[in-house]
Amino acid sequence: MIMKNTIKIFAMLLILSVALVIFACGPEPGVNTSDGAVAPGSAEPGGGDDGDPALAEIPFPHRHEEIDLKGDAFKILTGQEWANDNLYIEDYEIEEMNGEVLNDAVYQRNLIIMEMYNLKFEAVQANERIRSLLGRTIQAGIDEYDAVAPLLNHANSFAADGYAVNIYDTALSVDAPWWDRNILESTSVGGAAYFIAGDIFIKHYDGLPMLMFNKKLLADFGLESPYNFVENNEWTIDKFNEMVKGFYLDIDDTGRKNRYDRYGFATQVDYLISFVNGAGQLFMDKDDDDLPVFVGYTEKMASIFDKLLAHYASDDTYCIHRDASREGGWNTGNTPANWVFPEGRSLFYWGLSRFMGLYLRDMEDDFGIVPIPKWDSRQERYYSTVNGWNSYTFMLPRTVTNIERNSIILDAMAYHGRKLILPAYYEVCLQRKYTRDEESAAMLDIIFSSAHYEPGGAGAFIGALCDEIQKGAVNIASIYERNIGRIEQAIQDLMESYENNR
Repeated sequence: MIMKNTIKIFAMLLILSVALVIFACGPEPGVNTSDGAVAPGSAEPGGGDDGDPALAEIPFPHRHEEIDLKGDAFKILTGQEWANDNLYIEDYEIEEMNGEVLNDAVYQRNLIIMEMYNLKFEAVQANERIRSLLGRTIQAGIDEYDAVAPLLNHANSFAADGYAVNIYDTALSVDAPWWDRNILESTSVGGAAYFIAGDIFIKHYDGLPMLMFNKKLLADFGLESPYNFVENNEWTIDKFNEMVKGFYLDIDDTGRKNRYDRYGFATQVDYLISFVNGAGQLFMDKDDDDLPVFVGYTEKMASIFDKLLAHYASDDTYCIHRDASREGGWNTGNTPANWVFPEGRSLFYWGLSRFMGLYLRDMEDDFGIVPIPKWDSRQERYYSTVNGWNSYTFMLPRTVTNIERNSIILDAMAYHGRKLILPAYYEVCLQRKYTRDEESAAMLDIIFSSAHYEPGGAGAFIGALCDEIQKGAVNIASIYERNIGRIEQAIQDLMESYENNR
């Protein structure tokens, strides 16, 4: 009892300390997005129930007095495609406060949950072994892990393989603001959804795409600010193409393109899909039975790719990119896009939220942020397609014996994550630490509130597109025709996998 009271007192002190830091650094309350919604983290910070208007009206919906793990571990299996420290989840291994606002907010949230349910967190870092570890326990019927936090791309295949509990059969408060309902609606199959994301940890937001632009180059060339185009609803693919065209300069005078030259755009092949979705064109849709349907190679998709490939594959004087090997040998096999923009030699840069902390913290030139452009001004909203290799989800393994208990604990983690972790990540780390102007903070509101998820099933087409475009292919219709059989088979296999593993 003495230990539990000590933890409770310490937790209250932590709430006060983190709340004071967030309050001192946070933005003005109630920043509105382009569609009138209040973006995550834009409410007045403070760490309590009154820190977010939604939480002020919606108290945590579950009783916790009856849940007591008696000091046992709550085991969370995490993993990714490869061992990469940039994506390493440390949330459940933080042992102390270190003065970093985000670290301390996560530590505080964890302490509250540990005290509330008398548990300790145990992270099982599977990395690329996550499929084999999880599959082994599922096949053996062993209740080994209380929750799983896989990459979004892994979550899709795990769901189809029958590894997870239907989210709608749990006690999770799926309509609450601390969960992202978009992911349930986009990735559900036949009315069932098997993974979820939200404020339970910041890795959900790390995969959101955006465009950064160099403000010095913008001024040097007398170009109008993209902020103005966003404000006037004129931020479109055509406007972007106009700005990046003809920007190339052979700075080192070698006669060949390399990472030391100047470009209009620094990017990687992932950007193509986010731009297609950004223009309001989906690859997969849903039918009346909530089953994924391939949209096909539409006339609009053809027009979008014509505009994109004009600066990605057809004319590489527009951009330098990580993936495609072009004549001239400028591709180093590494990540030139992540050197060129931070070193001040690219007007625009396609990246994800987490790239700001990874690559741009020490950038000398000031940079701004804008959402992925629309197709035209008639498009009603922006789309920020979550990158499946950089964003994580949560699921409950099918072998969990106490689904209600575990889902209530996850609900509490997300609830307190919205009060503590999201403000620290969004308001302090993104809007203050990495970005350098007030306009960027407003752009983040738009980007974060326009998250979009591609339903499963389009992977065969998207993979073929990216592979062939990296090789310099520009005939998308031909790529589609050559792969339509694979696409149809992949969707059929997906549906059969779901049906066989329900």
